[in-house]
Amino acid sequence: MAIFNESNPESYRSIYGSLFSEFGEELTIKIHKAYAGRQISFPKKLYTEEYINYYVQKNKREKTPAVMADELECTERIVRRHMKENRYAESEQFEQFGQTLNRYRPVYDELYKEFGEKAMREIYVLYRGHQISFPKKLYTENYIMHYVKEHMWDMTSSELAKELGYTERRISQLIKSITNKQEKN
Repeated sequence: MAIFNESNPESYRSIYGSLFSEFGEELTIKIHKAYAGRQISFPKKLYTEEYINYYVQKNKREKTPAVMADELECTERIVRRHMKENRYAESEQFEQFGQTLNRYRPVYDELYKEFGEKAMREIYVLYRGHQISFPKKLYTENYIMHYVKEHMWDMTSSELAKELGYTERRISQLIKSITNKQEKN
């Protein structure tokens, strides 16, 4: 029988178990709070087209297309296309534009602002190109049942409900189910 607690990935629903295995409890809970109930598409490309163009224009004299393509995780063809476009004149306005520019695509920009660059890049590597549904509930039914069974005598239904993200009514149903099973045994 599995041990259900906050330190076991099997205690978390679907994607949260994977996130827990990769990033630990703290980041998993933060992601749950930020994305619970949402469906997210993680683009394959990390950088916005505007940023790629800005980066190419800024670095085209110092770096080869191959180096820039590798740094931007795109093809040399895309880099060469941006080199030809030359949308910006190198001026003070060009530098100001670079400072206000969104570097990452929207979902990655949101992750970057919320969780930092390291976590965002790790999530990008793991989930790029995927569409993921983040369940509203963090824990599995087995974990909830185990937790309620363990704490039903030292916590009120409202405390359990708040802790687990369920209604008091649902917690009362679980307590009733547990006590009925105990009475039968």
